Amino acid sequence: MSEGQRVKIPPVMVIQVEDSMDVMLARNIARRAASLLGFNTASRAQVASAVASLVGVILNAGERQVINLHGLRQGIDVGIQVVCDAPWLADASPENATVALRAKMGKIMDEISLVPTAVPHIEMVLWLTTERSKQSSPPHS
Repeated sequence: MSEGQRVKIPPVMVIQVEDSMDVMLARNIARRAASLLGFNTASRAQVASAVASLVGVILNAGERQVINLHGLRQGIDVGIQVVCDAPWLADASPENATVALRAKMGKIMDEISLVPTAVPHIEMVLWLTTERSKQSSPPHS
C-alpha cells in the first residue's frame, strides 16, 4: 500500500437499505461498482458478500440506512470503499465494534473499522491487487 492521502474517485453508488429485499439489490450494485474499478469476478463476489453482510447488520439493528460505495485512491493504489452511518453503535467502543464487525465478516475486506464521528460510521476497504484485477484473470480456452 503506498503512502498518501486517500481520495474518493468514481464510481459513486448509493444503496438504500430498508428491508430484506434490498440484499439482492445491494449485492448487484456492489458487484457493478467493483467491476467498474477493475476487480475480477471472484473479488466482485467478495465485495458483494461484504455488502450483503453489512445489509444484514443494518437490518438486525432495526435501522434504515444508506450504504455508499465509491472508488478510493491512495497514491498509486486503487480500491473500493463501502461506508455506512451506524448510529446504533454510538455507545460502542470503536475497538470492540471493529472486532465484532471483523468477526462477522471474516477476512472479506482488507480494512473494516468503526469511525467514531458525531454519527459513527462503518468503513470497509478492499484494495485492487494484481491477484484481484481483471487483467490477472487467466485467458479462457
